[in-house]
Amino acid sequence: MSRRTTRGRGKNKEFKNYLKQNKKMNITIVILILVIVCSVVSYILIKANQDRKVAIEKDRISMQQSDIFKSANEELGSLDDYKSNSLIRISAVGDILCGNNLEQYGIPYDSIFTDLKKKLKNTDLTLGTYETNVQASKSDFATSIKNAGINFVSLAHNHALDYGEDDLNETNVYLNNLGIKTVGIYAESSENRVKIFEKKGAKVALLAYTYENGKQGVNIYDEEMVKADLEYANQNSNFSIVMMHWGEVYSNEISEEQKSQAEFLIDNGADVIIGAHPSVVQKMEVVKNKDGEDCYIGYSLGDFTSDFENEDSNLELILNLQVYVDTDGKATLYKVDYTPVYMIDYGKEYTENRFKILDMKAEIANYGEDQNSVTENIYNKLVRAVDKLNSIIIKQE
Repeated sequence: MSRRTTRGRGKNKEFKNYLKQNKKMNITIVILILVIVCSVVSYILIKANQDRKVAIEKDRISMQQSDIFKSANEELGSLDDYKSNSLIRISAVGDILCGNNLEQYGIPYDSIFTDLKKKLKNTDLTLGTYETNVQASKSDFATSIKNAGINFVSLAHNHALDYGEDDLNETNVYLNNLGIKTVGIYAESSENRVKIFEKKGAKVALLAYTYENGKQGVNIYDEEMVKADLEYANQNSNFSIVMMHWGEVYSNEISEEQKSQAEFLIDNGADVIIGAHPSVVQKMEVVKNKDGEDCYIGYSLGDFTSDFENEDSNLELILNLQVYVDTDGKATLYKVDYTPVYMIDYGKEYTENRFKILDMKAEIANYGEDQNSVTENIYNKLVRAVDKLNSIIIKQE
């Protein structure tokens, strides 16, 4: 056989191998393209399904009612525009705490309340229970509370004398100098225990008590004292708000003692009861007093600021009350609703700006928008949280 023939056969074999390899390569490329196309289509379908789910959840959350009560009196129907001079607007939050983590990693404290300042400052009175003694390291926290819009706090709580009576008095003076009025410090007379402020032609009385905890210096709940204080309040004001520190810690259930005390308070003239201490939210209700007038009971507003690991302690709310004042100065409960909020902890990797209170409905509504920084994990957490909060507040016996 000639050399030329041998070389020709070799070239044919090489060419066939080339075609064979090229065919495999083409098949591989086609398969890769198909895989990529399928992945993209699958991603688009999954994303579209997720977007539909988010849209449905957003609509569902936005439709949830946050109203607890609204007067059916036709005379008041035109006042639901938040602009009438005949409405006193009152907001309330739960326990205001500054734990170790919040103290170290919540700085600057003002950033915690960024989303809430407008809501809290657009009121005539914003209440809370200040469960943080003012020491050198926590004075900035008190200033931020004032900057957030809180202007009246109860000091009647179980930690009031953790650092002694001198520290309690120092806390009281410091808050008053900031412009935050206080109630709950013990005094011999009802005149000095009950705080009264005047707004829009009516006088509103503030009273505050804590459960028996063996510490003197603040108002410990006692029926004889409470009855005398409410009698004084009813004689010298048009509307009475009682702030109670009571209930079982971390329990969403109302104790028999809370029920009994609430009934006593309403029977003796309280128009509104705002509870704290359990560190979680408990149900709310509107009841009739002996004169047939509507009275509100919020058994626990939970915590407002906390760094507890208990997830339920992060479910919070801002309570919104409207009190109607007629031309004779008579004040009656007109409307009650609430804003669901959530205390988010961004994690231990943050050395500052670690905590923030989020307006849950606003964050859910804005999720996915360019300006929104909420992650999918936080979004899902907020959806679960607002559902649970609503179920607790409207819980039926």
